[in-house]
Amino acid sequence: MNLQLDQAISREINNILTSAQLSPEMLRMISTSLNADNKNGELFKWAHLTLLSCDCVGGVHEVVLPGAIAMEFFALAADIFDDIQDQDNDNLPWRKLPNSNAVNLATCLLMLGYEAISSIPDNSLLREVSQILTRTGVISSDGQYQEFLYDSIEKVSLEQYFEVVKRKSGSLTACACKIGATLGGASEVLVNQLALFGTNLGIMSQIRNDLNDFLSFEKKKDFIYNRKTLPYVYLLTILKGDEADRFKELTQMQRENIHSFGKEEQEFLKRLTYNEGVGQYCTVMYEIFRQKSMEVMMAIPILEKHKEKMIKIVEEII
Repeated sequence: MNLQLDQAISREINNILTSAQLSPEMLRMISTSLNADNKNGELFKWAHLTLLSCDCVGGVHEVVLPGAIAMEFFALAADIFDDIQDQDNDNLPWRKLPNSNAVNLATCLLMLGYEAISSIPDNSLLREVSQILTRTGVISSDGQYQEFLYDSIEKVSLEQYFEVVKRKSGSLTACACKIGATLGGASEVLVNQLALFGTNLGIMSQIRNDLNDFLSFEKKKDFIYNRKTLPYVYLLTILKGDEADRFKELTQMQRENIHSFGKEEQEFLKRLTYNEGVGQYCTVMYEIFRQKSMEVMMAIPILEKHKEKMIKIVEEII
């Protein structure tokens, strides 16, 4: 079934790219970038989430496919913008481009998302899906903007962290669920329930990424650039005395133009992370949002077989 879906998604993407009359170079970059960051080799994860949300409400894939394609383009554009700003994930195709070209690539993908939904024949649904995409872009961009403001702020609370993650990451997964449910013909109540499920799913994913990336000094630059990820904010919140002072010194290295974050500093941060239970805290918070997403899904009045597929997505975020 997934193979057939992937083939349908791929065909529709090719049709959209062909009609867009893009340059060979842009076409090549888009083709290379699609699915480049998907782990375990899965294809079109954003389109699949949109289509699964459609299944939940008894919708028809052919009707929802334009929205699923739009979501795939939209989320890829968001990833590219994020990596340009964070200056990490250097192994991905768009990071090998000059930043100006990568910005143009992401902008083109955003526009292609709107091109994808332009084939929705029902004008009322077209306006609704367009509004969902636009509103998500506004909320997510604001979350990203706030995240970068926090880079220059010494103290950020856990409440502030979770609000930013909800806007930046949770809004994207909620968007996929909303589009799938809306084009699937769901009621407003059901659309909102699936959106809440998506929000919790996105926050879970961000917590997992924050924990996995915190000590990944070669791949990620979160700590050096004072990214207020969950491990960082947690340590800011709980550390006292000498350890708090030493941690503050490490966080100020970039601002003081000391570009060498050496082995000694890395080992100290690793010990601090272990001794202060950062992994345990992040795991507990991850589990809280996992339970929230499961509770939302279990309360939604849909067929059990569809619930099982959505729950499987939650279980695969490890």
